[in-house]
Amino acid sequence: MRSHDVVVVGGGVIGCSVAFALSRMGASVVVVERDRVGAHASRAAAGMLAPITESPDEGAGFQLGLESLDLFPSLIAEIRELSGIDPRYLESGLLRVGEADEVEPLRARAARLEAHGCRWLDGQEVREREPRLAPAIEGGLWSPREGHVDGFLLTRAYAGAAARRGARFQLGTTVSGLLWDKKRVRGVRTSAGEIAAADVVLCQGAWTGLAEEWGPLHLPIQPVKGQMISLEAPQPELPCVIWGAGTYLVPRDDSLRVGATVEHAGFDVRTTAAGIAALLAGATRVMPSLADCTFREAWAGLRPGTPDDLPLIGPLPGVSGLTLAAGHYRRGVLLSPLTGLAVADWILSGKLPAGLAACDPARFQKSG
Repeated sequence: MRSHDVVVVGGGVIGCSVAFALSRMGASVVVVERDRVGAHASRAAAGMLAPITESPDEGAGFQLGLESLDLFPSLIAEIRELSGIDPRYLESGLLRVGEADEVEPLRARAARLEAHGCRWLDGQEVREREPRLAPAIEGGLWSPREGHVDGFLLTRAYAGAAARRGARFQLGTTVSGLLWDKKRVRGVRTSAGEIAAADVVLCQGAWTGLAEEWGPLHLPIQPVKGQMISLEAPQPELPCVIWGAGTYLVPRDDSLRVGATVEHAGFDVRTTAAGIAALLAGATRVMPSLADCTFREAWAGLRPGTPDDLPLIGPLPGVSGLTLAAGHYRRGVLLSPLTGLAVADWILSGKLPAGLAACDPARFQKSG
């Protein structure tokens, strides 16, 4: 039975960020993934980095998102150099536009967020940035600090950088249980045999909740389906991410990603006529000329949702040797830098950043 310092279960963007952070600090790490690196939600994600405009308020999610966003420039430079993979990170800015009934809430939010570089743009000003916006658009909140990244390439870059630092990846391998020594986890049981480790990190995204079958664990994580579509990029390309009419438009090389539905449909990853129709309706309501763009493809991914939409990061009460890094919902790509560093700090030094208190898995643990 081979032994490592840490077994990371799951090879998505969170698992690979954890593996990179741990291996960077000198830990012996193996990532066990049932498919390929970044095969699920990390591949499906639009890659929007928008903690300022996406957050409903300036609470814990907002603060964590901002902290993680600030890590991207230096992180991208490091993993790009180590892996040779460019995640296509761009601080393009984000324009959240609104029609008449949305103007006042957006204007008030822009005023509250001035300290973060945001400002209100009237109808003329938004059209100076994007002349093809629909006539009904009367203004928008401009957030210059936000942007986007290719989530799949980011995941691969994390994995490549981790491998350069010594991490091992065991792909096509299913984890079927944990190795227990009373209340301590000592490794994992897999389709390829047992792997011993001082610590195990669960990073299985929407599937993390299924690990409740492996022992006395309470993991309130459920899949939340998101359908997306890709259109041929309009010319000229969009200057930034644009969000309005319940959809967001993310420019990506020669394509335009339009997302995303929010559906509680279990592990169903089918694309549906209703989902595609809703996305097309939202996109063309914001920018009518998109109706002339070639339709490329549609797909769906499963976000890992929690009851309060905040992730579970840290140890479970009463269980030693097991750490959670899951439940990131719509923010897995955004929070991957912060999560990787936090988990590595916890495992190697026994400390978690104070700002992660809202993500403590203990908040959902059953009493008694």
